[in-house]
Amino acid sequence: MSHFACKAFSALEKELKDDLLECFVEAQQEIESIINSIESEGFSFDKLDQLFRSLHSMKGNCSVCFLDPLVGVLHKLEEIVDGMRGGYIQYHPHLGDLINVVIEQVYILLKQIYHSHVAENTLRDALQLGLDEIYAEEDDAKRPDLAVVLLNKCNQEIEEEKDDTDSTSLLVKVEFTEQQQNDIDLFIGFSQKLNRLLGYSSERSERILKLCQLINVECSKSVDPAQLSAAAYMHNMGMALILNCKDNESLKLKAEQNHPMVGAKLLSKHGGWEDAVAMVQAHKERFDGTGFPEGLVGSLIPQGAFILSMAVMFIDIVWGKSGSEYNKSAMRAVQMVNFESGKGFPPHMIESFNAAMRKVLVAKSK
Repeated sequence: MSHFACKAFSALEKELKDDLLECFVEAQQEIESIINSIESEGFSFDKLDQLFRSLHSMKGNCSVCFLDPLVGVLHKLEEIVDGMRGGYIQYHPHLGDLINVVIEQVYILLKQIYHSHVAENTLRDALQLGLDEIYAEEDDAKRPDLAVVLLNKCNQEIEEEKDDTDSTSLLVKVEFTEQQQNDIDLFIGFSQKLNRLLGYSSERSERILKLCQLINVECSKSVDPAQLSAAAYMHNMGMALILNCKDNESLKLKAEQNHPMVGAKLLSKHGGWEDAVAMVQAHKERFDGTGFPEGLVGSLIPQGAFILSMAVMFIDIVWGKSGSEYNKSAMRAVQMVNFESGKGFPPHMIESFNAAMRKVLVAKSK
């Protein structure tokens, strides 16, 4: 695996580099807000202009700090948005999704350079080539499809581009039938879209999925990993109801209480995912019977629902809503999950969770 470095950036004072990361996150949140506004309230050229200016500022900050390889990616993204302002590129939701995802991946590369002074060429090149192709396409009607291709490439390759000697041992390969793979690709798109609308990181579902599969491997009798994958991507779909509640706290509470049932119903419209439907419907149940929506107790709750619930709890504690916070230690999160032994989760499932976390922490320490 090849890497690139930005030596002049690495030589800058830490305070200046910290300021850059902070400004990048602020601009990223502003861009996500603009795109969410376009999606929920409708398109306007004023919003496109704001989007262009935010991208331009982000690119300018990176340029000042000698991050030239990242500047090239951001510049091409800026050119695409400028094409929208000029009317020769039509705004499309797939392009909006792509803008958010590309910026998230640029941030990942930026953090790699910040922490280890090098970043992965494969990811940067894939982003650059994909954006170049979209911008160069003369048939505007083909651009949304090209955006989907690049989005899928990001989904498939980002997490697999980690250190081959350590993190590959943490990758659980799941085999899908052709129909299942088609559904999973659709579920990924649903999940990414909702995560952005709810303010979550675009990587949240992937993190949850990977931890689910690791826990599942440690169970004495594992659940179907394909069904678990579908549940990981679709477990939060019912939370879309929250988007219609605005500031009505009573409606928000009702929507949250109902979201497992709604998510399960949405998933059930796709045939062949019966086990995943049961996991989604029960992922807010608790071992002691104090959960919702049905107050199920103990063995009445599917094992996959416990796996999913533990993974969601851990990821959200460690990473926070935006995915960029990383403001709590992994050990604190492990402690909080273990505190639920016999209450939220059965003790034997906590043992499987702990075995999975030992592998994760050992890999990170290397």
